[in-house]
Amino acid sequence: MNESTVLNEEQLSHGSLTGEVPFWDHPFVKGYMKRPTNYQFFTTVEQSLALYKRQRIDDKDIMLLKVLGDAICANEDQLRRYLSSQMSRSEVSKRLDKFRQLSLADRWHVRLKDDEHEDIKPPAPYTLGIAGNKLLKYFYPEEFYLDPNQWDKLGVYGIQRYVAVNELRCSLMESRVVKEWKFKAEIKGFSRAKRPFAVANVHSPKGLLTFIVERIHRGQDFLSYLKERLNEWKVLFEKTNQLRFYEMEEGVPIVVLNVSTYSLAEHLQYELMLDTFPFTIWLCVDEFMPEGIERSFVIPRSDGLHRTALNFLKKND
Repeated sequence: MNESTVLNEEQLSHGSLTGEVPFWDHPFVKGYMKRPTNYQFFTTVEQSLALYKRQRIDDKDIMLLKVLGDAICANEDQLRRYLSSQMSRSEVSKRLDKFRQLSLADRWHVRLKDDEHEDIKPPAPYTLGIAGNKLLKYFYPEEFYLDPNQWDKLGVYGIQRYVAVNELRCSLMESRVVKEWKFKAEIKGFSRAKRPFAVANVHSPKGLLTFIVERIHRGQDFLSYLKERLNEWKVLFEKTNQLRFYEMEEGVPIVVLNVSTYSLAEHLQYELMLDTFPFTIWLCVDEFMPEGIERSFVIPRSDGLHRTALNFLKKND
């Protein structure tokens, strides 16, 4: 058995309860931006502003564009949910189609490599286009928006990770518990420390919690990736007994490891002994999400993982 075969078996292990590897964590995918035939290329601030001044886009378009920019990468279903109180699902889709034509947003075509007939078609991910990035930076200069050129480096694995984390983000927002959310937040006082994937301040019955979110992907050496981060944060935490972040209110820190399957969560607990770290660690499991965000968490203890209902996260209809 050669090295590549061993690697492939390791990447495809720790599947869901039904034995499958969830799509947004699958290591064998391909993806690319899929532009429409009537694509119009706008690359400057002046050209982007002209779209607004000439009323080719309106304030609702800017609202949708900002939601996408804040999410960095979200699929069409998530964008519809983010804006469910502002516009219908069909209206979101129509505006996204317009965004693609005007280089405001890009739609990604992501499929499994061995799915020749494209039997699995997930909701299409969207990212900011060149014109969309220019427009948002003009209207909201104090905010961070990812440069579209960065996707050349982040690739399809980056698309998968952001879509997966946006499922957690969207679910928390639907529960109306999120006070603030920031991707790649900087740890206060330790500018060179590795930044978590995202940080969220969440209201709870016991006060403000700071979710320090990290997402792993089967396509990476995720054990080394997590071990390095957790050990570095352990050193910082032991110095101050806290993990604080710039431009965010201080809450009780909880590291949330967002993983695709319960089997993968068990593997992390076995290899890293998550219960031994000085800060609290929870795992949010994708395959439990259909049951509700409040039932998606497991807590590591010395005797293994314990699934726990966090009822304060329950969606308020």
